[in-house]
Parts: sequence; structure tokens; C-alpha cells
Amino acid sequence: MKLAISAGGTGGHIFPGIAVAEALKAMDTKNDAVFIGTRQGLEGRIIPAAGFRLLYVEAYQFLGRSPFYKVLTLIRLLKGILMSIRILREEKPDAILGMGGFTSVPIIIAGRLLGIPCFLHEQNVQPGLANRFLSKITKGTFISFEGTKKYLTTKKILHTGNPLQEKLAKYEGTKKEGEFGIFVFGGSRGARSINDAVLTLLPHLESYKNTVVYHQTGPEDFDRVNMAYKETSITHEVFPFTNEMAKYYSLSDVVISRAGATTIFELAYFKKAAILIPYPYSAGNHQWKNASEVESNGGAYVIANEEATGERLFGAIKHLMKEPEILKELGENIGKIYLDDAAEQIIGGIAHGLS
Repeated sequence: MKLAISAGGTGGHIFPGIAVAEALKAMDTKNDAVFIGTRQGLEGRIIPAAGFRLLYVEAYQFLGRSPFYKVLTLIRLLKGILMSIRILREEKPDAILGMGGFTSVPIIIAGRLLGIPCFLHEQNVQPGLANRFLSKITKGTFISFEGTKKYLTTKKILHTGNPLQEKLAKYEGTKKEGEFGIFVFGGSRGARSINDAVLTLLPHLESYKNTVVYHQTGPEDFDRVNMAYKETSITHEVFPFTNEMAKYYSLSDVVISRAGATTIFELAYFKKAAILIPYPYSAGNHQWKNASEVESNGGAYVIANEEATGERLFGAIKHLMKEPEILKELGENIGKIYLDDAAEQIIGGIAHGLS
């Protein structure tokens, strides 16, 4: 099978697409995957580094723009569709998988015009405008969260979970007995508001000598945050970025993070209790919807970005320190949303749709 995967914009769309491509190649070396994206997203850096070809089309966000910009976007959409038609005629994929967002719109429309079977994957609980539209014209939609079904009118839905890349393996090291680990991160670029909240948490933790904090700050905030930790007696590791996410998930008892779909499914994979602080400016407020879905199933505590203070964080952490059974229960509950064959289910769903 040759699969064209439309994935662009943010890592939340790109990394699950790469996971599907990796699984496809692992099934049979004759299988092939080609990515289609834009020049303005993160795909130009991430996808070639993962070892896959990336071809470019024009695609632009529609929501939140002026009327003039929306007209301009529609004109650009026509250009993007024509570019997509040319690419698809040259590549001749057996099927197209859109990973959502505005990047997928011209590719899916072009695929429909050419009669190529088109499929969609939705990472978040609540689909955005693009996926709500595209789900009506594709052969099937794969969803990460069971709760997504209530937002879609199509009946062609398969709950697969959110694919994670193969390289996210279990950490082979061991956690020191009696140590309470806290892993803090706000995405690859960090999150200043989370960094600020955790800095006000540090004085509350100083008397807890068994506590270790692992903090990914993002490159822009590293010096400031690192200096603040050095002025405390808290055992810590502070770094701008890490490729060893599995290590720090494994060493932690609780994770403080945003609520993107990839993060939530990584937490589920490692069965980690979490304090989720959703990014308040995510499109359609989708991070809040993700976090609320997890919290309603007993898998995390959720604190609004504007309410994330050292006192609020300490209250939650102190409670989990004193109640290890609740800590374990949170991890077990979030772990229930993880499906370890998500990529294979997506590929199987596509293959079934082609047969």
C-alpha cells in the first residue's frame, strides 16, 4: 500500500502521522508513505528528519481571520487544490490519510476529485472546523477519544486511539526508592505561564527533601528558571529541551503539563498521574476539552491557566503525596484511554475501506 499522509502545522498533527507511516513500513518494506504539508508549519523540520519524503502545497487557516482574508484564503485554497491534484497524479497513492487541520483541506478535496479513497484522523476530543467538514466527505474518520463521537454527524467512525511513535520506549533505569518525582514541561518550546507557576511552587517544596523536580523550560526561559532552582535546596534537573521524554516520565510520580492530545496519550502510555494546565489559546479551546475528558474519567487534575499558582499546585501535589492510592488510581484511569495498536488499527481501517 502507498499512503499519502497530510500532516502539518503543529506536532500534534505531525507525530501521529509519522507513527502511522512507521507502522506501515514495519508491516511490509514494500509499503510506502509520502507526506504532504505546507512550508509554514513544523513539518519541514520534523518529517524529513524522521526519514520520510515531504511535498508542499499551499494551505492557510480560515478561522479567526478578517472577511478579506477569508476571501483570499478561498482563492489560495483553489491553488492548493490544484497543487494537490498535480502531486497526487504523480505519486498515485492508494489512499490519503488527513491528520486534520487546515493543511488537510486541499489534499482531501483533491483526493475526492480524483476518486482516491480519503480517510481522516482526529487527535483531540472536539474536532475543529476543518475536520468537521472533512469527516462528511471521507470514507472514514479515526478518533483518539471515545467522546469525539458526539461531535461528528458521520457514522463512519472508528475509535483507534492516538498513535505514538515507536521510539517512545520504556526507560530502562530505576527510580530511587522513596523519591517523589515531579516532571514539568509545557511542550518543546516550553510554557512561560507554567514555568512561572512552578517557580512559585518551589518554596512550598523545600521542606520535602525526598522530592526531585525535572523541568523542561523551553530554550527562551531556561536561564531564568535554572537560576531560580539554584537558589533553592530542591534536588532538580532543569533543561531547555530533551529527547529523553521516556526517562523523565518514568522517573516521575506526577506530571505537570499542557493538555495536547500527544501529551495526554503519552501520559496514558506511561500511566502517569497528571496535573493538566490547558493552553488557553488553543484553537477552539481544544486543550480544555481534552483535559476535561480525562478529568471526568478520573485520570487527572485540571487547573485553568489563570488559576495555576504555586499554592494550587502544591495543594494538589501534597494531596497526592499523602494519598498514594489516589496517585496510582489517576495513573490507572488515564492509562485506560491508551490503545497500543492505534497505528495498526488505522492502517487496517484504511485497508478494509479499500477492499
